[in-house]
Amino acid sequence: MGGGGPSSSSGKTELQKTGTVTFYTTYNEASVAYYTPELESGWYKCAVSENKLGEFPPQSAVKITHNNKTIYVLVTDLCPNDGNSHWTSNSNYFFDLAENAFAALENKDKGHIDVSIQRIAYETKRNIKFAVKDGSNQNWLAGRFYNMRYPLAKVEYSQDGINFKEMEKLDGNKNNWWKIQSGKNLMSNLTFRLIDVYGNTITCTAISKLSVGGTYDLGANFNY
Repeated sequence: MGGGGPSSSSGKTELQKTGTVTFYTTYNEASVAYYTPELESGWYKCAVSENKLGEFPPQSAVKITHNNKTIYVLVTDLCPNDGNSHWTSNSNYFFDLAENAFAALENKDKGHIDVSIQRIAYETKRNIKFAVKDGSNQNWLAGRFYNMRYPLAKVEYSQDGINFKEMEKLDGNKNNWWKIQSGKNLMSNLTFRLIDVYGNTITCTAISKLSVGGTYDLGANFNY
């Protein structure tokens, strides 16, 4: 198994499927679409094909096996159709792996390989965090969530802890931005309710005051 990875098979898993993966050689942390600054030890990063984004949304954890070798990757970026259509147009193409992830499975000279793919739980003991992108006018807010054990399907917010409204996905969630399009005094007294792709729901610790560029521990995570 390349680089360690989960210590057990706890959590929800899905049926295995087969698909093609490639790898990238350069990686700019500042431009990572899905923002994962706290990747767990033994995990690798990967970009999901834009055409598979609905199946493997941001922060999906994936077990990948090839020739009896297994690695664990987290979807931390997007392989867009623009400039990559020779791969993404292939219905069997799933991921562009970090170079070290691909090398843990096969000689890089091959360039692309067929693998077994299975979505699993992201085994982390960390709480979910929220990083604020923008909110400078107090009436518009956008940010990213990360450290989820399962990817998010829906996010709601409340300013009184009782009444919740749904947040919107910015740009079809291609960049994992969740936004509040309009409101008042959004940078204070905010509570998030998160729903993952399996319908699990958690209500997070209220944040008394937010600031642009700030990162906030939400005090909870989904159960395995």
